[in-house]
Amino acid sequence: MKIPSKSGAAAAVLTAAFICSCTKSGSNPVAHNGVTGSIAKMLGGDPTQPKVQYVPDMADAPTMKPQENYLEPPEGAVSSSAILYPATVEEAEKNLKNPLPNEPQVVALGEKTFNTFCIPCHGAAAKGDGSITDLYPRPPDLTAEIYQKRGDGFFFHRITFGANIMPGYGHAIMPHERWATVHYLRKLQGVAK
Repeated sequence: MKIPSKSGAAAAVLTAAFICSCTKSGSNPVAHNGVTGSIAKMLGGDPTQPKVQYVPDMADAPTMKPQENYLEPPEGAVSSSAILYPATVEEAEKNLKNPLPNEPQVVALGEKTFNTFCIPCHGAAAKGDGSITDLYPRPPDLTAEIYQKRGDGFFFHRITFGANIMPGYGHAIMPHERWATVHYLRKLQGVAK
């Protein structure tokens, strides 16, 4: 017995499909679907029924973006680019020191950042008299003696993570801008550290 080649078998299937699709609608219930319906009918399938998926999990598999690692890191792993902050404001006040020099261009950057993010609540002079204090609880006067005695790490931590109803700005203000803002706050307090 001679086994037909793959191309010969494919030609036979397509010829049969073409002939079947040319019959009248009444005699061929799948003729309205053309060749696809005829092939499905020849192969024993019903074109009106849902198709069987070749790889059923493909549509439901998790997707991955290029250059993205699919695996979760091990528990306790720390990214090589992570910035580790003290867990509490007390630790931050004790351990964090302002790495930026108290120079005019640094203070100017701090003023720009303060005017962008802090003025609405704390006011231009950091007295807690911002424009939204009639709608929200008044923030503390950051020029008061109690805050003058606080370490720079205290303010850096508060700017980063927030406190009470103050939101954290760590997502919006870069670390060097936060440190510059602390220098500007010291200027408003009249305290040079």
